[in-house]
Amino acid sequence: MERVEYRDQPQTAEEAQAFEKYRDLSPLELMRRLRTAEWNLDVARQGHAQWKAIAQRTQDELAQAERKLAAITPPGWELPKTVRDLLAHAEDHGWRSAVAWTPHGTDEMRLSIVIGRDTTPSDEPARGTQWRYQLTWSCVPGSARRAGAGIARTPSRPSWHDAPSIRQIRELIQAHPFPGGSA
Repeated sequence: MERVEYRDQPQTAEEAQAFEKYRDLSPLELMRRLRTAEWNLDVARQGHAQWKAIAQRTQDELAQAERKLAAITPPGWELPKTVRDLLAHAEDHGWRSAVAWTPHGTDEMRLSIVIGRDTTPSDEPARGTQWRYQLTWSCVPGSARRAGAGIARTPSRPSWHDAPSIRQIRELIQAHPFPGGSA
C-alpha cells in the first residue's frame, strides 16, 4: 500500500480559531456533526426548490387571473363592431382569440386582441408553425381607432412583422380555417 501525504497550507489565525471548538471531539463525533451538517444542507436545498416551485405556480395563477380580468369588458364600454365581427369570423373558422382591456389615461381604454391558430399537417409546408395577429385599438366612449399596424407571425414569415389590414386578415382566416373546429 502506497502512502499518500497531503501538504496543506498552514492554518490562518481565523481557521485555527474556527477549528478550536472541534479539537477535543473524537473522530466519531466529528463524523456525526459532518453528517448532520450535510443533512441540514440537503433539507435546505429541498426546501428552496419547493418554495421556488410554489412561487412559480403562484406566479402562473396570478398571470392567468390577470388575463381573465383583462378579458372582462369594463362597465360602460363595448367591443367596437369591427373587433366583434373579426372575433366572430375567426371563431367561426376555428381560430383562437383573446381580448384584453387596459386603462390608458382617465377616459381612454386600450383594447388588445390576439387571433391565431397553429399549423396542421394538412397545411402547406412552411417555416413557421402558427398564424398569430396582435392588434390594438384606442377606445374612447363612442369611438375606437386602431392604434398602430399591429404585429403578425405567419407560417411563411415566422418572425414578427407588421400586420396586414383587417380585410386581409379576414381573407386569410377564410382561406385557412382550422380543420375540425376549434384550434
